[in-house]
Amino acid sequence: MANPEQFPVITEEKVKNTDNRFLSLRLYLGLIKEKQTILLVFTSVLAYLISAYPTISLSDSLWLLFSIFLAVSGTTLLNMYIDRDIDKIMERTKDRALPSGKASPLSVVGHGILYTVSGILFAGVFLNITVMIIIFLGFFFDIVIYSMWLKRRTRFSIIFGGIAGGLPAIAGRVVFTGQIDLIGILMGIFILSWIPLHILTLALLPKTLEDYKNAEVPMWPVVRSKKETIIVITISALISSLTTIAISILLNIYIVITIVVVFAGLIIIGLSIMNLIKPTEKTTKLIFMSASLFMVIAFLLWFIGKVI
Repeated sequence: MANPEQFPVITEEKVKNTDNRFLSLRLYLGLIKEKQTILLVFTSVLAYLISAYPTISLSDSLWLLFSIFLAVSGTTLLNMYIDRDIDKIMERTKDRALPSGKASPLSVVGHGILYTVSGILFAGVFLNITVMIIIFLGFFFDIVIYSMWLKRRTRFSIIFGGIAGGLPAIAGRVVFTGQIDLIGILMGIFILSWIPLHILTLALLPKTLEDYKNAEVPMWPVVRSKKETIIVITISALISSLTTIAISILLNIYIVITIVVVFAGLIIIGLSIMNLIKPTEKTTKLIFMSASLFMVIAFLLWFIGKVI
């Protein structure tokens, strides 16, 4: 089992190698997992724009972007601290700032708490209390339920990680509506069901799978069969695709856009079924790369559909 005590000592030389700054741009982007953070901020802001059009408020848009970016970045920094023992073991993550000794654990925790609390408070002050509560719940599910409690105990932990991932989109919707509604819930379910498409396809790749085994993280393909994992991915593809169709109908968007959304979903379902029938590393990689694109396209199409 990964030992939290086994970390490199932060020496003066290592600190000097990072230009004597804790958060150089390169280091900072790695610590907040910039692609993941940008994707979550994107879903939140687009959920607001889709909901508010044509009465979009620039100030609400900016405060939402600022609040979500801070909260997600802060939560990710805290995740980096919690997982630093796992990251040290895995080949894919061993060169990250904390396991490699390029950043101080205390500094990461301090920045993580500061950013998270600031993001939550800004949402309460400049947006509304419901949004603030939703953002707090995103932090709670991600850090307490997922990272601290379930990630090292059960394969079902990704469900709760998925809930955390879906809450920024719900928050974006609630900035305009003031309350949680069916469309907001479906947006959250879309992202929740998208999570296995992203995480489990990555976990199926041989090098990543070996990493998880070495770190004793009970990811689905580590504790269950490859076949079962692909079945879960296929079910997730089906649910996420059906959810996008339901959202398109409820938003009453232009029919041509709805057809394009359906087509995008069919591609993801088709790739997943193809991998279920004849599993290959190439198809698994293709699903992994297509998953994030699918999410981005869906939110963009919903917004375009509302505009036209």
